[in-house]
Amino acid sequence: MARVLVAAVVVLTMAAALAVNAMLVGLQTRPAMARSGGVLMETDIVTANVKVEGEGPPIVLIHGFGAALDWWDAIAPQLARNHRVIRLDLIGHGGTEAPGSGYGIERQASLVKAVLDKLGVTRAVIVGHSMGGEVVTAFTVANPQSVERLVLIDSPPKPETDFDLKTRLALSPLIGQGLWRLRNDTVLRQALSQGFVPGFPGPEKFIADLWQLTYPVFHQAHDDSVAYVTEEGSPARLSALDPVPPLLVIFGTQDALISPDSAKLFETVPGAKLVMIDGAGHSPMVEKPAETLAQIEGFID
Repeated sequence: MARVLVAAVVVLTMAAALAVNAMLVGLQTRPAMARSGGVLMETDIVTANVKVEGEGPPIVLIHGFGAALDWWDAIAPQLARNHRVIRLDLIGHGGTEAPGSGYGIERQASLVKAVLDKLGVTRAVIVGHSMGGEVVTAFTVANPQSVERLVLIDSPPKPETDFDLKTRLALSPLIGQGLWRLRNDTVLRQALSQGFVPGFPGPEKFIADLWQLTYPVFHQAHDDSVAYVTEEGSPARLSALDPVPPLLVIFGTQDALISPDSAKLFETVPGAKLVMIDGAGHSPMVEKPAETLAQIEGFID
């Protein structure tokens, strides 16, 4: 009987500890900070970290889940030779403020609109990677007159992102908040590797981007992303526009998070052009920057 009582006390204590940890981790917030050459911009959504380079017709680059504006470093300088390149960290990512809630795709798109309004940009080429593709889709649906051309890079057309077991556990209730306490560079480096082809050396600065995430960002941004494409996929949302903006879809042939075959769903969008980057994984602008840049420049010029 004594052993049973001791075991029961241990189990209850562990359960209570997990519950308390989940509550504390789930309440984490983070103030805005200037990072990666950006400057802070006050908006009516949140305080955002924004980076602007170059002069000319504007082009907006929106990163994906868990990333930041430095994911465009391999192609932004070249684009800035002939364009005004605008990058920003999404809500809770990079240096942009991380509140306790409010990570829906439409709200992220509202931040993009708020930043462009502050910069006096009324029409631009809009580029989005992965979850950022959902954000720019939502931006386009809400502000079709503001979109000159649209580029989506390895953005899910339907809910199918295939994370590894550790990432799926980290997204699980209670277990996830517990694992959050055990993060280190090695764990984050392994999580980051899913965004590239096997063996690709992900830049170390991206590890620092992952450290910027709070658990509410990690969990809520993921769930809100899935909810957005579950409600209606990006191809259907864009097809409903009249007119549909010129659309370029870029996919890596070795994307491990989203099946490359799913890229064909975007061909249902009137006038869409689909390009597969051979040998690239989920992030062609990082893995194959020259090829990705050539496709974007050819499309917008």
